[in-house]
Amino acid sequence: MRRILLSCAILGVALLPAAASASVPGHAKVGFLVVRRAAGDGGVHGKPVVTVVVHGFVLGSVSQEARVDIYQVPPSAGQGGPAVAGGDVSTKAKKWRGFSGKEFSGSGFRFRAMGGYYRVVVRGSGIYLFAGGHGNVTLQGSSFAPRADGTYSVDGRRFRSLPTRMLNRKIGRG
Repeated sequence: MRRILLSCAILGVALLPAAASASVPGHAKVGFLVVRRAAGDGGVHGKPVVTVVVHGFVLGSVSQEARVDIYQVPPSAGQGGPAVAGGDVSTKAKKWRGFSGKEFSGSGFRFRAMGGYYRVVVRGSGIYLFAGGHGNVTLQGSSFAPRADGTYSVDGRRFRSLPTRMLNRKIGRG
């Protein structure tokens, strides 16, 4: 777990020059989302804990049971793609509104989607996620354990407990 957080921190520092250049007039400011120890109701078949639609990147890890759906919207040649690493993970093809994607489910795995537009939907528990770029996020924690369902931060603001009702936020400004 420490390695993924360290990787996220290094990536964040590496992206600082890009974020600084984004403040030039005419450019939108790059934003970030961090989700720690997230859990939702219903497990892997319940409502999404995090749904991110972003032009940029999404990195994450799952320490407990979770399902991650990743769609490249639209699919672009030469702009990366989703990847997963870990021992206890299964993969299957998935469709959403005509877009092809992949569903990863299991526990103890890492995932990433870099270089393009992505829609990433995460259900389950033990979820850590770091996203950067421009887009939107929908968050919803547990209604059964609202104080133990994880925390989130958008664009460097203070960490808050995940909301019990669906909450929409923008990532980045522009």
